[in-house]
Amino acid sequence: MKAPNHWLNRGAIASAVALLALPAVGCASSKVDDLDGAGGAEGGSGANQPGEGVVELDVGPESLTFVELSAPAVAEVKDDGRASLAWDLALRGRDVFTNGGISGPGNGAAFGPLSPPTFLSDTAPDVPLLLKDRAGGAFVDWYDYGGDEHQLFSRYHVYGLRDGERYFKVQVLSYYGERLGAPLSALYRIRYAELLAGEVGETQEIAEIDATAGNDSADDSQLSACLDLDTQRMSELTPVAAADSDDWHLCFRREAIAVNGGLSGPRGVEAVDLQGEQTAQETEQEIQARSAASELAAFDEVDYATLSGDGVNWATDGVATAFARRWLEPDSDPIALSDTVWLVLAADGASKYLMKFASLSGDLGNDTATLSVHAKAVR
Repeated sequence: MKAPNHWLNRGAIASAVALLALPAVGCASSKVDDLDGAGGAEGGSGANQPGEGVVELDVGPESLTFVELSAPAVAEVKDDGRASLAWDLALRGRDVFTNGGISGPGNGAAFGPLSPPTFLSDTAPDVPLLLKDRAGGAFVDWYDYGGDEHQLFSRYHVYGLRDGERYFKVQVLSYYGERLGAPLSALYRIRYAELLAGEVGETQEIAEIDATAGNDSADDSQLSACLDLDTQRMSELTPVAAADSDDWHLCFRREAIAVNGGLSGPRGVEAVDLQGEQTAQETEQEIQARSAASELAAFDEVDYATLSGDGVNWATDGVATAFARRWLEPDSDPIALSDTVWLVLAADGASKYLMKFASLSGDLGNDTATLSVHAKAVR
C-alpha cells in the first residue's frame, strides 16, 4: 500500500480489530531479508545480546517514544523515525508499531500474543508468521489462530461495508480451498449481500478468492485479489496499484483483508466488525465449533436498519500492527496491561527478542504514562 505519513493520522488503527493483525497461514512464513549495513547508531539493533533487560518509558498520546531492544533502551531518533533503523518499536498512546512495513524503513516484524511461560525460553518460539505493519482495519481480527494443525479459523463475524450511501454485509466462510487435488491456504470463501431500505439483496457466495500472493505477502511485487462487490470482478493488483484504484471494495492478501478507504485505497469505503466486542471473550473451542451453516442466522439478521442507524463505528483502514490492542487487558478501566508475551524481529531483520509489558502507571492514551518493557534476546 501507499506509505503516507501515518504517524500523523489520528485515526490510525492498531486495535484488536488486526494486523494483522494477525497470524497467518498454516505453514507459510513471511520473507524477512537482512539489511545491509545494519548496526550502530541509526543502524538497527545489531547482534543478539544475552540476558534480560528492562527499560522504563514515558509514553504520551501525541509523540512517539522509540525503543531499541538489544539493551533495551530508549532510542534517540530524529524526526518521525521514518528514515531511521535505530529503533525496533515505537509507542504512542495505546499503539505499538514495529520498524517494518509501512511504519519504518527496517525489516522489523512481530507475532503474538503468546502465553506468559513463553518468556522463560531462550529460543524463539515456532510461529507461523512474523507480521510487518500494514494498512488494515475492521477485518484485522476476522480469524483465530490455533488448532492441532495451526490453522486460521474464521470467527464468522458479520462485517458492514459503507460505500457512499450504499451498504453491504460480508461474512468470511473459509480461508482454505483446494488446488490440483491438494489443500491450499489463502483461497477464501465469502458470502455477502447488499442492504437496501426495505429489502435485502440476494445473498452471493464467492469461493476460491486467490489471496496467495505468491506465498509471500511481504513482497510488494506479488498480486492481491481485489473484489468489486457489484460485478464480482476480481482484479489482480499489487498493493501500490490497489492503493490507487477505485475498482474494488475488498482486497485479499494472505491473511489480510483490506477495504478501499483510508491507507488502503482512495474510494472511501468504511467498514465495521458488528461483533467486534465479542472478540476478546471468544474461546478457541467455540470458534472452531462454528460453521457456515451455524452462522447463517447471524448473517441474515443484519439488515439496512442495522447499518444505517446511529452508533455504528465506521472506519477506513489505518495502520494495523501485530500488537493491535492485545497487549492491553480487554475492557479494563482504568487501562491494565495484559500478561501476554510477544516475539519481535528487530529492524535489522535478524535479531529476535521476546518481550512483555509491565508496570503501567498513568492514563495511557489520554496523558503521559510510565511503562516498563522487559526484553530478552533469543536464538
